[in-house]
Amino acid sequence: MKMRMTCLALLLCLLLTACGGKEPDSQGRTSLLGEAAGLEEEAILLTVDGREVPAWRYLYWLAWTCQQMRERYAASGTALDWDTPVSGGTLAQYVKDQALADTVLYAVVENLAEQAGYAPSEEDVSEAVLPDMGLGENQMAQLEAVGQMYGWLYDGYCAGEGSLTPTREELEAYGEAGGFLTLDRILIPAGEDREAARKRAAEMFSRLNGAEDQGAAFSALAAEGSDQAGPRTLTPDSTELDAELLAAARELQAGQCSGILESQEGFSILRRLETDPETLKEPYFDSCLLDLAEAAEVTTAPAYDELDPEAFDHAWEQARMEE
Repeated sequence: MKMRMTCLALLLCLLLTACGGKEPDSQGRTSLLGEAAGLEEEAILLTVDGREVPAWRYLYWLAWTCQQMRERYAASGTALDWDTPVSGGTLAQYVKDQALADTVLYAVVENLAEQAGYAPSEEDVSEAVLPDMGLGENQMAQLEAVGQMYGWLYDGYCAGEGSLTPTREELEAYGEAGGFLTLDRILIPAGEDREAARKRAAEMFSRLNGAEDQGAAFSALAAEGSDQAGPRTLTPDSTELDAELLAAARELQAGQCSGILESQEGFSILRRLETDPETLKEPYFDSCLLDLAEAAEVTTAPAYDELDPEAFDHAWEQARMEE
């Protein structure tokens, strides 16, 4: 799921950086991906709900996912072994599946936009903001156009148009089932004097408990603390707060405050709030796209089954070094 949400974040990035036209690619290069895979880049490698997808589109995401994996292993100081067992098979199979899921997701967005009668013009498409995996200019433009399609679909969704637009009840059910959590926090960092921070937290907690309007008092005390983010809605897999703080927050009822919670960061007092369904519209939209991608009818060509991610990644890296 995290990898898929990264792909959706790239789509949103493409939307936000739209700038009304592209400058020509001064390098005028062609893609190295087909060479590394031993495939004709325009050959149809798969179909998604009847939409034909050329090999270069899949190879782009395969190269990107391989690079992400290499960087993760390098950061951890661990040797990359493509035969490492993971859920569902080996690491190589995992990478191959992740790249397929990204490719399918982009095709689903294109299908939805096409069915709605929308096609971005050249002026609509943003300059390159996707990771550079060595594609040619025209190929990058085609991928970048999907960001504009995503933005157009999302704008229509927010305006209440299209079949994906949810009711308030559906958003509420989605938020409850998805484990979304809306919190405000008073934070007193431990700093260099943890005991002084502990005493300050106790003093704030006393002021909070003695307040006639606890909600207003909490907001005022939060402004005095170091967490200036204000109330925010956290996703189920959020890493914004310590896991123990999140666990404590889930035990609270809406409007209820916690006691003083200690973590490595310092001392926190949490207040759980009702989640506004409107804040869930964007993640709900993305979850709908992910569901459609999961349910898509995908057919792959024999060449897909023969692709070896390890061999491809090695050949692609060599080709880029020699470019």
